[in-house]
Amino acid sequence: MIVDSHTHIFPQWIIDNRVQLLTRDKTLATMYPTDTHRMCTVEELVSTMDGAGIDVSVIVGIGWNDLELCRLSNDYVIESVNKFPAKLRGFVSINPMWGDIAVSEIKRCVAAGLIGIGELHPDTQGFNLNDYTV
Repeated sequence: MIVDSHTHIFPQWIIDNRVQLLTRDKTLATMYPTDTHRMCTVEELVSTMDGAGIDVSVIVGIGWNDLELCRLSNDYVIESVNKFPAKLRGFVSINPMWGDIAVSEIKRCVAAGLIGIGELHPDTQGFNLNDYTV
């Protein structure tokens, strides 16, 4: 079995509106600042997996800063895992700086079938990995 343990997917509307959304989210602006930084939908990911002989992919978020974009992205991961349950596993994306809101989002997404947390970006999300009080 071949597993790709780190993939990103985006709903089409985020891809279509990427340029406008860059000002809303520092991590998005850092990771996908131009069209040369390719973004894909779940259908594109699964098609690529099939062509490359990958059996399962783990979808991780990008370490969002914007809570609304994060929740919408998490919803898309949940929908995608439900659409392709034999091929995909999903992680919930949160920002540890959200405190109780982050905990609630983790609980919501785990109840919906996501199996881990990731990815985190201390550089763009504003936390220190050595700070256990977050």
